[in-house]
Amino acid sequence: MSVLEVGSLTKYFGSDLVFSGINVSVEERDHVGLVGRNGTGKTTLLRIVAGMEDYDSGSVSTAPGRTVGYLAQGFACDSGNTLYEEMKGAFTRAFDIADEMRELEKKMADPEMADLEAADSKKALNRVMQRYSRLSTEFEMRGGYDYDVRIKTTLFGLGFSEDDLDRVIDTLSGGQKVRVALARMLCSSPDILLLDEPTNHLDADACEWLESYLRSFSGAFVVVSHDRYFLDAAADKIWDLDDRIITEYPGNYTFFVAQKELARERQLEEYGRQQELIHKLEEYVRRYKAGNRTTMAQSREKMLARIQRIDKPTQGPSMKIDFRKSARAGRLAVVVDGVSKSFGERRLFDRVDLAVERGERLGIVGPNGSGKTTLLRIIAGDLAPDEGSVALGENVSVGVFWQDLRGLNEESTVLDEVYMMRDWTLGEARSYLARFLFRGEDVFKQVSVLSGGERNRLALAKLILSAPNALLFDEPTNHLDIESRRALDQAVSEFDGTVICASHDRYFLDQVATMILEIADGRWRLYDGNYSYFREKQAAEAPVDAALEVAGGESPRGGASGAGMRTRTRTRTATRGGSRNAARDAAREADQIESQIEQAEARLARVEALLASEGLYSDGERAREVVMEHREIMEELEKMYQAWETALGEAETTGGYED
Repeated sequence: MSVLEVGSLTKYFGSDLVFSGINVSVEERDHVGLVGRNGTGKTTLLRIVAGMEDYDSGSVSTAPGRTVGYLAQGFACDSGNTLYEEMKGAFTRAFDIADEMRELEKKMADPEMADLEAADSKKALNRVMQRYSRLSTEFEMRGGYDYDVRIKTTLFGLGFSEDDLDRVIDTLSGGQKVRVALARMLCSSPDILLLDEPTNHLDADACEWLESYLRSFSGAFVVVSHDRYFLDAAADKIWDLDDRIITEYPGNYTFFVAQKELARERQLEEYGRQQELIHKLEEYVRRYKAGNRTTMAQSREKMLARIQRIDKPTQGPSMKIDFRKSARAGRLAVVVDGVSKSFGERRLFDRVDLAVERGERLGIVGPNGSGKTTLLRIIAGDLAPDEGSVALGENVSVGVFWQDLRGLNEESTVLDEVYMMRDWTLGEARSYLARFLFRGEDVFKQVSVLSGGERNRLALAKLILSAPNALLFDEPTNHLDIESRRALDQAVSEFDGTVICASHDRYFLDQVATMILEIADGRWRLYDGNYSYFREKQAAEAPVDAALEVAGGESPRGGASGAGMRTRTRTRTATRGGSRNAARDAAREADQIESQIEQAEARLARVEALLASEGLYSDGERAREVVMEHREIMEELEKMYQAWETALGEAETTGGYED
């Protein structure tokens, strides 16, 4: 059964056609992802369906009795209420029903009703009881019995804590207010949800919670999103708004991409065959129209007129990103040695050790506020660590893309921003900007009036001109549409320098990252693989972490070396009977060896930084000493790893540790 129908919908902005003749419908449990390039009218369509914007022709109808909830992109909840009080507002109807049910209960218990004539009393009581039954059903449906659980489940899923419940909303950050608005919309449980970019301001854990919520959502939803991971997980149907029309595809985002490409290839083949036929018919008419085959020529003219022309498939403009060849850096690009950082009493991370080589691409993940951007700032030299140091390798030049796009001058034009960065003609500068979709008069726009996506593209254009061989990215895909994200995926994957990127874009990290650094709760771990590998390892480690929490132990702490990462995860458990001392001794030995391994890995990172320095090799004797030291540390580490594994095995056998 359709709960929403859109028929022949057309919309103009002034003389500009946004879309035309759109025909779509939403069934009761449809989970629809609405995709398309920035500026194609996705938000406009949602606003029209929500009844918040007029249209020029067509129709929009919702099934009788169905409720529609619309959450605009970036809509923030401003209120003097506490977080919990504000969330209770989503259940206002349930509370009103409860009040009416209490009044009906009083009537049913009223002795005066029993004093009425028997027939009248029975009819009156039946009316009250029927009304009470209907209200009871609606009360349950609207969450009246479990509103407290639903409020807390939703808030905690979106990244809030128990301590946040009594915080006044006006004291929250902008991103937190956006999450409050999303939480309240979800708790209101409309029959049809319309969500515009709901994953903005959500970290990966909150995104995964939202995906799970929407997959089990009993109503229908239409969601605009550029988050490809999210669309794969939550959507079972895709509406592709392209060239002013919507094409519907069954399945998730990945299936849609494959099907759209197949459809394009088929249309291109059909177009080619038709053009060949048209050319032959036109040539025949041209040759024989005035000759002795006039009748045949006229017949072919009529045939040409009857042909329904197939449009040549087009591909909209997309960014052409190519990180320029730059000076080759040494093998070790960035060495982070024992870096720690706190703000006040809050420890973000402790003794981070990293050795990132040329060509490696490190993705940094973690909850909002965990310290991802802080670590990037320390690596960039923009912020001093409390402890430890950061060293750049030989001939490393760093280019940084900040989430807040701080490198743009609000008073400049788009053209000004790039024109002064190198010696080139006005035409060359405009041609370069066209690769980032700034064409025609767009190059004369002032930065202050640019959209988020335009600002992002301009910042990328400037970053590439600086020709770094090490890239630091802070949420580089924010505000980019899917096509632009795909272009960035490819460019970063093909870049032969070093990349360190903090991002919540899981699809992007899956495509480009070769290592993942997780920062959470003041601790860090390093995983040798992309985002999917990290999630697999994280899932495998979850039982260990749960046991560790029960035992009251410490979470495992990662370490890194140029020789590679070994995630050493252990959980202390109670020992029993005669094995207690053996378990304690084995566990102590494993701890001691692990400490020695961490020290050796730190030494190895420093030695490898020396080996990457070209200046070392001007002194032959010193170079030989460093090479020998490197070999000795490697041999020591191999022995330590074997000893650690042996000690750990003994500890597990005697009950000292549980993997």
